[in-house]
Amino acid sequence: METNKLNFMKMFLTLQDIATDKNETIKQRVKRKERIFFATQGIIKPKNWDTLPDKEKLNRMNKAQNNL
Repeated sequence: METNKLNFMKMFLTLQDIATDKNETIKQRVKRKERIFFATQGIIKPKNWDTLPDKEKLNRMNKAQNNL
C-alpha cells in the first residue's frame, strides 16, 4: 500500500515537472512540489523546513523524487 502512494506521488511530481513552465522561479517550484510531497500520507515535513532556503528545499525534494 505504501509503495502505491509513493508511486502516485512520483507520478504526479514527474507529470508536473513535464507540464510546468520552465521559466518558473525556484520559489514557485518549491511551492508546487511541497503541495504534493506533504499531502502524501506518511511524508512528514522536517521541523526545520521553514528555516531552509528554497534552493535547499528544492534540492532535497529532487533527491527524494529521484530515489523513489
